[in-house]
Amino acid sequence: MTASLLTPTACAAPFDAVAGTYDATFTNSLIGRAQRSATWRELDRVFHSGQRVLEINCGTGVDAVHLAGRGVEVVACDVSPRMIEVARHRLSRTAPRAPIDFRVLATEEIATLQDERPFDGAFSNFAGLNCVPNLPLVASDLAQLLKPGAPAVLCFAGRYVAWEMLWYIMRGDARKAFRRLQYGPISARIAEGVTVEVHYPAVRELVRIFEPEFRLRRWMGVGVAVPPSYAEAQVRRFPSVMDVLEAIDRIVAGWPLVRGVADHVLLTFERAEGVGVRRLPVTGA
Repeated sequence: MTASLLTPTACAAPFDAVAGTYDATFTNSLIGRAQRSATWRELDRVFHSGQRVLEINCGTGVDAVHLAGRGVEVVACDVSPRMIEVARHRLSRTAPRAPIDFRVLATEEIATLQDERPFDGAFSNFAGLNCVPNLPLVASDLAQLLKPGAPAVLCFAGRYVAWEMLWYIMRGDARKAFRRLQYGPISARIAEGVTVEVHYPAVRELVRIFEPEFRLRRWMGVGVAVPPSYAEAQVRRFPSVMDVLEAIDRIVAGWPLVRGVADHVLLTFERAEGVGVRRLPVTGA
């Protein structure tokens, strides 16, 4: 589970606790590079130079810098001041003139960007949205910010992860093997003494949540053959195997049934035209 899995309703401290190690443990890992490469292929296909897009849960700014390098203007938000600090340092070090505006802003507060709409699209990578307790509200707020027809590329932690089930069954831990299948959020430890509540909705539920303002255009699995990040130590023992696993993922990522057992699922929605936006209460799950 990546460092972006931290609930915006909690204080910023959890994000801050892992911000300094996120790139070392995930971004620069063999597994992290493989999974991010898969999401970048979709981002590069969807977003183009001259567009202005919104990133939710931007973390350390890796995706924003990548898109900015292709001429895309990015407003990148994260609830953690420390994550944003690391992201700004990355920007100053690698692409100081890139068109990126990093902001400390919780996902539940994106409605405050109303005066800056409309955006040409939006994206959220590596499961930040799995920790949002009121996802329908966020979907409604996001719809108000996007142009009709604009894409929203959203990466969620998967619910039926074959790798995870096999990994923990082999270790005799059935509880962890099937933890994502339980009803309601689960408590996940992301740092010493720090836990967060994570939701694992199925793709069918996500489609329901984002309707009617959004239409699902396509979706794929990220990490079907490539394992979750906690297998990094084992993968590093046989680095050549990663090339094979990544090649398999390129082939099977969009296959029905197979894509649903991936570590993450990447959904590309389109803002529906001629559909009114829901008015939802601010509170509640």
